[in-house]
Amino acid sequence: MPKMSISQWSDLPNELLEIIIDHLHTKIDLTRFSSVCESWRSSALPYRNRVVLPAKVSYLGPSHLQESSLLLTESTVYHLSPLESCAMASTSNSSPSGWIVKIKENQELGQQLHLINPLSPLRVHPLPDSFPKVLNSLQFRVFELTKSYTLQYSNLNHCNYKVALNPNQDCPSLMVVAAGVLWHLKLGQDRWTAIDDMESQLSYEDVIVYRGKFCAVDEFGRAVVVDSDLKITEIASVISGGAGDKKNLLVFNGELLLVDRYLSKKHNYMYYNIGRRTSSVKVEKFRLYKLNLDQERWVEIKSLGDQILFLGEDCSYITSAKNFSRCRGNCIIYCDPEFKVYNLDNRSFAPVNQQPEYINIFNPFTPPPPPHYGPRHSNGSSGKRLCI
Repeated sequence: MPKMSISQWSDLPNELLEIIIDHLHTKIDLTRFSSVCESWRSSALPYRNRVVLPAKVSYLGPSHLQESSLLLTESTVYHLSPLESCAMASTSNSSPSGWIVKIKENQELGQQLHLINPLSPLRVHPLPDSFPKVLNSLQFRVFELTKSYTLQYSNLNHCNYKVALNPNQDCPSLMVVAAGVLWHLKLGQDRWTAIDDMESQLSYEDVIVYRGKFCAVDEFGRAVVVDSDLKITEIASVISGGAGDKKNLLVFNGELLLVDRYLSKKHNYMYYNIGRRTSSVKVEKFRLYKLNLDQERWVEIKSLGDQILFLGEDCSYITSAKNFSRCRGNCIIYCDPEFKVYNLDNRSFAPVNQQPEYINIFNPFTPPPPPHYGPRHSNGSSGKRLCI
């Protein structure tokens, strides 16, 4: 029987390399591809976003703010783990040490990067002395968890709006919830369009992209998708048995999830949440749902298994507790306004600063900072340039 020859990675034909590159959608993936060998590196073009975002978009809001600039920012949430801990975990039963970092790229300042609070649009400024200027992929294994987009009025420090971006190359566009109304903007155009929906108008709470379309939910749990012609289709009716006070959508493993918060009315401190003021944010309980698309209804989820759900103001995401040392899954980490952990097993709450294993998720290089990391809008410089 003749000996089979073993092909080298560097000998793969260009046609196959092009197919591989077409399936790499993040900067981190392309960096890994380019690191395999010289021939792969020469085949890979520099990373470019599928959609080039403008730094500013047309104005949306009341007439007395007409002179305000509306800034559009993109942030990326990464999971980092040191390479040595990954090697140790592969030869033992211990979990790797891992951290969450969120990076915002400022296109107006020469691609400068800023460290952002993982659960809000707040900038960490100045950078802690112990935080490295460069997050080197030779020292860390880096995975992109999600991206978030926000709109901010340049002269209002507290006013931010979470934005959903649909990167459809034929018609890239944005959608935002403002005062309970869905607003749509095609990139490159100068006018926002209000989505006409008499049933949920003035009561929408969140919008994301699901299966290539914008998907929004109102305060009662009614969910709709919006197609390219701005026509809406209901995909879930209101939550059976009553709903909570604040809803967030996210996609996990291709499925649409709904997080419903029940808020106490006993605590009346003021708190600025994405684009609006909330008079009471103390959470009494959470309920989770998964969309049953065939039956067009929400089905309650009792457990997340080993997953941790990070519930943020501008984006939410889920990842395995196995990525972090000594952390347990089946919980929600959120801001209230300090970081807290909600345990779905026993329905209990605890501040993150009382649980060191969870503190370490957010603070890989420095002791934990206070819950509010600094001003929402700052043009100052800490003397450091962050690169990844």
